[in-house]
Amino acid sequence: MADIADDKNIEGLVAEQFTAEEGEEDAPRPELAIPPKDRKLVTQPFDFIVGSLEEQIADGQLILQDEFQRRQIWDLKKSSRLIESLLLNVPIPVCYFAELEDGAYSVIDGQQRLTSISRYITNLFPLTGLRVRPELNKKRFAELDKADQRLIKTRAIRCIVIQRESHPDIRFDVFERLNQGAVRLTPQELRNSNYRGDLNQIIKNLCRNKQFQTIRRVGDVDARMGDAEMVLRFFAFHFDAKSYRGFFAPFLDKYLESKMTMSEGDKATHENTFLETIDKVDSIFGRNAFRQIEEDGKYANQINRAIYDVVMLTFAHIGKAALEAKKEEIIAALKALCTGDEHFKDAIGRATRDKARINTRVRLWGEKLRGIGLDCPALVYGG
Repeated sequence: MADIADDKNIEGLVAEQFTAEEGEEDAPRPELAIPPKDRKLVTQPFDFIVGSLEEQIADGQLILQDEFQRRQIWDLKKSSRLIESLLLNVPIPVCYFAELEDGAYSVIDGQQRLTSISRYITNLFPLTGLRVRPELNKKRFAELDKADQRLIKTRAIRCIVIQRESHPDIRFDVFERLNQGAVRLTPQELRNSNYRGDLNQIIKNLCRNKQFQTIRRVGDVDARMGDAEMVLRFFAFHFDAKSYRGFFAPFLDKYLESKMTMSEGDKATHENTFLETIDKVDSIFGRNAFRQIEEDGKYANQINRAIYDVVMLTFAHIGKAALEAKKEEIIAALKALCTGDEHFKDAIGRATRDKARINTRVRLWGEKLRGIGLDCPALVYGG
């Protein structure tokens, strides 16, 4: 297996730039087909004091900031103002948790607030920019007097727990409704909160793979989980092609949900298929992988996820030696499609998640590969 990057502090990560996919921020979803008797949302309100929340975080009962939950945090000034609000008894907005199968809670809304509080109580940053209590600037939690420490730890925060008895589709719909803050969770960040399990963990591990990072010209995981969605995208299309109906986000949701529990063999198949395919891509395109090729032979700077689809999905079915024997012809074939085929350019340039366009670009690319003598199956997506 290729090297896996070590974990590091998640602050300072940047969001990777991709060629935009039309409508990706507000992608359509089908109506929920749920029997009336199952259309229920079960919730329970709690008023947790900060000290209790911190204890739940410490013992794993409250899952707050895992390494991929939200790869960015508030700046120190905003975090400090929140701590000052606790000291002044200013009400803190309601937080929403999802109850997991083991009874633990995952934070759905309130991640940044609770992360900031937890980080301050564990002395990870000093206060800065306070206006009402400026005498506390530059002080960490341990440096506060005991009275102020008690004020912080005994403040109550209203938390609503969405219990596991709720219908899963309605739970996810509620999570999306809650996701309306100034910095909205991306669809993949939301999936990461809702579908923790075996495949989600495999995806996290693969995002740290140095070969995957190198061919994308990055040095770390993506701040907004664009890399994780790329991995999931490949798995869903490769292993469940017939299920695609043109609703992209629900397609990925359902696949990740279906793989929350996997056999050891299934886990190995997923991981090995991705790593072997990435290795093939690296051997042909290297750091130019997944990018459009211009008339002058130059590659675009940003990754085009539609090109990612066609390359990954076809290379997964072709041996590495066969690909390497045709390396220059493969590159020339992609250039010919990117510069001279209007149907291909349309299929990678707009409405790229449309089922017909996915099938068009995969068909055209497959024809090119077969035309240079590669044994590439005719792939079809959707029933």
